[in-house]
Amino acid sequence: MVRVRKLAAKKSEGPKALGAVARQQLLLINGLLDEVSRNYVARLHREINELLRAMEREPATPTRRQAKALKEMLRSIAHLQINPEKGRRKDLKKIDALIGELQSIVERW
Repeated sequence: MVRVRKLAAKKSEGPKALGAVARQQLLLINGLLDEVSRNYVARLHREINELLRAMEREPATPTRRQAKALKEMLRSIAHLQINPEKGRRKDLKKIDALIGELQSIVERW
């Protein structure tokens, strides 16, 4: 079962208390960000490792169908355009989409 954390909206007496609550909530979000990003990246790593294992199970000499799939995979990988230095969500989405595309190619073997 997946745990869902709710951010509590607390009532307080004055602006000083509001600031303290806001800081506390930001710290909570900071921790959630670390947890979510760690789990997301771990999932992507697992999926890549599954792809590697699937490729290792194939014979040393691929069939024509597998060779065509491998070329398609290489084309997809070659078209990946990201800028890791900027650390943008869209780059993570591109990697995630690429992994999904590669998984569908491997499933068709």
